[in-house]
Amino acid sequence: MKTEKKFLVALALMTAIFISCSDDGDMMNDGESLFGVRIEALNTEFSLPVQTSMKSVTIDAESIAWDSAHLVVSSIKFEAELKSVVTGEDSIEIEYKWYGPQMVDLLNNELTMGNFVLQPGYYDEIELKVSGLQENAGDNPVFYLAGTYTNDTGTTPIVVMVNHDVYFKTEKENVEVTEEEIDFTSIIQLYLDELMADVDVADLDNAELVDGVLLISSDHNTGIYQTIIGNLEHDHRTHYKHKHHDDDDEHDGYDDDHDGHDDD
Repeated sequence: MKTEKKFLVALALMTAIFISCSDDGDMMNDGESLFGVRIEALNTEFSLPVQTSMKSVTIDAESIAWDSAHLVVSSIKFEAELKSVVTGEDSIEIEYKWYGPQMVDLLNNELTMGNFVLQPGYYDEIELKVSGLQENAGDNPVFYLAGTYTNDTGTTPIVVMVNHDVYFKTEKENVEVTEEEIDFTSIIQLYLDELMADVDVADLDNAELVDGVLLISSDHNTGIYQTIIGNLEHDHRTHYKHKHHDDDDEHDGYDDDHDGHDDD
């Protein structure tokens, strides 16, 4: 427990520092059409083993419940291809970059980063690349999970610390931006149950404990760690929302085939 407490104190300090370093100007809405990115974690409680063909929602004897999930976001790169109104072909390539770093609470879906201004027109493609770099996290992890693991012998604190660079990419095709001020949000959704896909329950039951904590990192329980790292590279979907400034309702679009493209 000492290891977990020390990290949580460091995490709180790092969060305060990262938020103070962020550019608050990027969060302002000046009436333009904006394109932003949000990252959120889903399925915080699930049974084991994880069935990849279906959602793991029934809590059985072996289960995990995550109550903390954080990601360091170092930068967001925005790239777009704007069609010419004269030729109807791609004639303008637009590129912006938002810099953090910022610690993101993945269980709080209120924070939208980037908020790049969109010039009115027809976009053949809009692409966002999100990076979380270890150099910005220092001695702390880029990706962090904390919760409890429950089996037939009881409940054990569990922590995942990822000390590798993390990247996510999302694309949106055929976007029309009018003068009516429409905001688009690209929501990258991480499914926490699917992070544990292919993790053997027996490996968790026999895992090394550090001060009473089932710690999964590059130095502890490395077999489980490598499985989670592999899943993290593919364990996300993209969910889009758009909203007129004078409209209270948000309209959704989904990427159900995990390819980073809106299926609508």
